[in-house]
Amino acid sequence: MPRIALTIQQKRDYKVRDFKGWVTKQMKLNGKRQADVAAVLGVSTGRVSQMLKIPQKGDRTNPDPFSYGQVLALCEYFEVDGEERQRLLTL
Repeated sequence: MPRIALTIQQKRDYKVRDFKGWVTKQMKLNGKRQADVAAVLGVSTGRVSQMLKIPQKGDRTNPDPFSYGQVLALCEYFEVDGEERQRLLTL
């Protein structure tokens, strides 16, 4: 059953959550670790862990930690095709 976003913010939150899940799935499919992703993004392993964490309802964490360049770097790293890359870059 599809999710129905009530506000623009909720729609954005859903897309960010889905992107974090996509990154985790790609890591598992390609046998990569957070250290590998950290090397690609140029951040620490702990920072990757924070970026991939899905916040709970009372948490005051940054809900959108990925920059456009980082999303593009991850698309290149996981060798994403053009259509999926376009979908991911239009968050």
